[in-house]
Amino acid sequence: MNGRKKIGFLLVHGFTGSHYEMAPLETFFKQRNHEVDNIILPGHETSPEALATTEWTTIIDFAQEKLDQLKAKCDKCFVCGLSMGGAISHILGAENSDLAGIIPMASPYKVPDWKAVFLKILPFAQHIIGWHETEESGWEDLEAMKRHTHSYDRFHTKSVIQLDKLLEEMRRLLPFIQVPVLMMHSKKDETVPCRHSEKIHRKLSVRDKTLVWINRGGHIITEDAGKDQMFETVHNWLKIRI
Repeated sequence: MNGRKKIGFLLVHGFTGSHYEMAPLETFFKQRNHEVDNIILPGHETSPEALATTEWTTIIDFAQEKLDQLKAKCDKCFVCGLSMGGAISHILGAENSDLAGIIPMASPYKVPDWKAVFLKILPFAQHIIGWHETEESGWEDLEAMKRHTHSYDRFHTKSVIQLDKLLEEMRRLLPFIQVPVLMMHSKKDETVPCRHSEKIHRKLSVRDKTLVWINRGGHIITEDAGKDQMFETVHNWLKIRI
C-alpha cells in the first residue's frame, strides 16, 4: 500500500441522454487513477417507452444506490452530472454530507419549456400532447455532434412531468447543500440558458461554491468545443480537494 487515498467519481448523464456523453470525463478521471462509475439511469439506453414509465424517485434512488456502492470503495467521493444529471448532483449533495464535492454542469432550474407549466395546471393534457422530438442544437464541434448518437430522438410528455418533479425536489434541497460545489455552464447553451445556473447559484447557501462560464460549445459541454476548458477547470478545482 502506498498510503494514497482512493478517490471516486460518480458520473450522471442527462435527460434522454446516455453514459456516452460522460465518457470524456470518465477517461479524464481514469487516466489519473481514480475510481469512476459512469452510470446509466433507469429508463435510459433502452427505449423512450421505458423512460415514459420511469418515475423520478426511481432515478434518484438508483443514483443514491450507486453512490453508496462507490463510497464503500473510496476514501473521498464526488458526484459530477450533466443537465438533469447536474440536478441529481445537487440532490445527492444535499442528502450526502460526507461527499467531498459535487460538479453540476448545465443544470436546469426548471424545465426549460413553457409546456411544463401548462402540464402542471392541466395534467390530463399529457395524454393529448404525447410525444416530442428531441433537438440537437447549439453544437459548435460538428464532428462531436455526429458522434453524439446514443440519446433518444423522442420523449413522452409523461417523462417531462417526472423531470419537473425531480427539479422541484432539487430546488427544495438547494439551501441544504453544505459540500463544495463547482458549477459549469456554457455561455452559448441553447437548451438550458445560463440564467438557470445563475438562479441555482444564488439559492446555494454553502460558502464554497463556484460558477464557471464555459466560453465555447453548447449544452453538452462534456463533448463539445468547450470540453478542454471544462477539463482544466475541474483539474484546478480538484487540486486542493484531493
